[in-house]
Amino acid sequence: MELQRDTQRERLFYIDFLAFFIGQVARKDLVTRFGISEPAATKDLSLYAEMAPTMLEYDLRQRCYVYAGGTPLFTHDVDQSLYSLSGERAIALNSEHAKRLSSSVQASIKRKVPVSLVAALTRAMYQHKQISATYASLESGAGERTLSPAALVHDGLRWHIRCFNHAKGRFTDFNLARFHAVAESGPSEKSIDQDPEWTKEVAVILGPHPKAEHPETIRFDYDMEGETKIVAMSLCLVPYFLRHWHIDTTPTGTKNPKEYQLFLLNRQELIDQYVTGWAFDADVAKDAPIAVCE
Repeated sequence: MELQRDTQRERLFYIDFLAFFIGQVARKDLVTRFGISEPAATKDLSLYAEMAPTMLEYDLRQRCYVYAGGTPLFTHDVDQSLYSLSGERAIALNSEHAKRLSSSVQASIKRKVPVSLVAALTRAMYQHKQISATYASLESGAGERTLSPAALVHDGLRWHIRCFNHAKGRFTDFNLARFHAVAESGPSEKSIDQDPEWTKEVAVILGPHPKAEHPETIRFDYDMEGETKIVAMSLCLVPYFLRHWHIDTTPTGTKNPKEYQLFLLNRQELIDQYVTGWAFDADVAKDAPIAVCE
């Protein structure tokens, strides 16, 4: 009987998660995720409504429950929630029950972004809403932005929200930790499919650093087939990738091979495709048309 209560709590947690971060939840969400019957899903939604009466209201037009602005029933971790929304991890109520080995994770100095702010951004993204945001830029400080959130981006270190910036007329990445406040301001006609730097896919070609003493070890480390590793990604994600993996992007491989094990083999090709200048060195023109992060 205890197991039954635990599995029902998992379903209630999932309802809470969808309501808060997506802004809507329906019976089919529970049926699809947990393999339960529609009557069982209805029972779970009714129980959740009793336990969190300010979270949901039924929308007759959409035929589902929508977020009503209340306080979530459960505590949600920002990183776990964003990884789940991006499809990288399954959402779970209590990860403490998982089997673990002795381990250590690098300490984080990132700002803890309020979960309510993150949820406001993800709801706007899912529901195609335009937002008015207070955002702190390194160049201009804190100010108001009119944005249309379009996609989640993780650069290997921190989260960004890729948005259409209505003032500048282009898609740009916004550091999640720099948002101060967010409010919906109406419907948006912008979507990630309209972002040319997102939809254009490029190949990044890597090889062992030319000065590496044991290139065969590097090839083994990175599962290279032959002499190279080819990685496909959106054009706008290339700078993050190059920096995260400590790839030597100099023309002839002049950086320390112990610090930079990988070397970029198609540097000029990427420059010609307008990968933003800060991904490379000072000799690359800084007037590339792509703004990576504000």
